[in-house]
Amino acid sequence: MKLLLISNSGTPLYHWRKKEIADFLGGRKTFFVSAANISNPRKYFEDARKSLNEVGVNLNHLDLEENPNNQLEQVEAILMGGGNTYHLLNELAKAELMEKLRSKVKNGTPYVGLSAGANISGPNILTTNDWNVLASTFFEALGLVSFNISPHYLDPHDKKNFSGESKDDRIKEYQEFHSNNVLGMEEKTMIAVADGNITVAGEGKVKLFIKNQNPKEYKSGEFFTT
Repeated sequence: MKLLLISNSGTPLYHWRKKEIADFLGGRKTFFVSAANISNPRKYFEDARKSLNEVGVNLNHLDLEENPNNQLEQVEAILMGGGNTYHLLNELAKAELMEKLRSKVKNGTPYVGLSAGANISGPNILTTNDWNVLASTFFEALGLVSFNISPHYLDPHDKKNFSGESKDDRIKEYQEFHSNNVLGMEEKTMIAVADGNITVAGEGKVKLFIKNQNPKEYKSGEFFTT
């Protein structure tokens, strides 16, 4: 498998790592999934197409309303956009694309996951930041990697100023009920997954939470396995 998983933020869209995305896609016929966007998925696709066209990426829209299974046959690479993770997973399941996507990526189709698109690469989406506004009861994700992804990770707050739960607290609560690892990814940070190796890139760090162990941190340029 070839995965590029990104904790994305900022405007203009994808500006901070467009070249890396283009290099990863390598001129392949790439289809963009905009279903994580609740309000206007078509505009989201157009914005992404315009942004990445500047670095030579010609995006096609994998429109889940228009024979997505037929479109999937033409896919040479997949770019899964960000937004609401619950909505994205629900729309993919409704279109009956989950197993076909999983199979396609596991058989070598390059996959770029941006925030929500990164979230669904793990076993489930229970470590997302997003609100389950649609009251979805479907949480099983693509399972491309064995660990959960938690984009937009922030180090714990100073409890003197903020007494609420930190991201670390919530991940530890998750691991009271689940045994798999969780990877917290800071903003503007990404990981490349290939042949079982995971390489960190971007401007921040990642933090790997392993049940009943102290978390491990990795910076840009470092690699690890799980």
